[in-house]
Amino acid sequence: MQKALKKEKFCLRRYDEMGNVYIKYITREGSLFDIKAWYEGESKEFERWTGFGFYNTIFVSKNGIVTVYYNKEECDKFENILDEKLNEDFFNNLCDDFFGLIEEAGNIKSDEDVYNISVKCWPALTIFDEISKYPEWATDDILRRLIRVRKTTESFHYELSKRATHSELPKDYIFFRGELIQKPFKIFTEENNITIIESKNI
Repeated sequence: MQKALKKEKFCLRRYDEMGNVYIKYITREGSLFDIKAWYEGESKEFERWTGFGFYNTIFVSKNGIVTVYYNKEECDKFENILDEKLNEDFFNNLCDDFFGLIEEAGNIKSDEDVYNISVKCWPALTIFDEISKYPEWATDDILRRLIRVRKTTESFHYELSKRATHSELPKDYIFFRGELIQKPFKIFTEENNITIIESKNI
């Protein structure tokens, strides 16, 4: 396990008794269509691949700009999953499946098709991103294949999303555990005893 994550885990221990700890991860533009696919892809679909899923991620949209908060406990479990699962056979199967989805995308006929393919992409996207940030997880062979995959598929998921019809509304919401919640984020965190921290290492 990489040193950065070990240090991060040590630094976060003092938050453990403060309630549900969430880590602010990323802010990007995204439609509710994309967020629903992201959530299902990193929960149910990711669990299908690894036995683990991110079921408690919080997505907060302000005028279509979405900030993502990951549950710290689930981040810790994710580290254990990578320690256990990430080997060359697993990674090659993930890559082969991802290229199969790219081929399948050539036959898209509806928004439902776009959604289903997007959901299935997320296990690969999540692991690709983690290895890119922390190459210590991977062998040299995995890193070499990841570089090749990313060079040839970098824009695929973005272009896939553009093929769907995206609703204009709502643009201000919280999406949590598959439900749409429309209340101020401050009230939501207080009601659920949530502590938000920022991290560059997760």
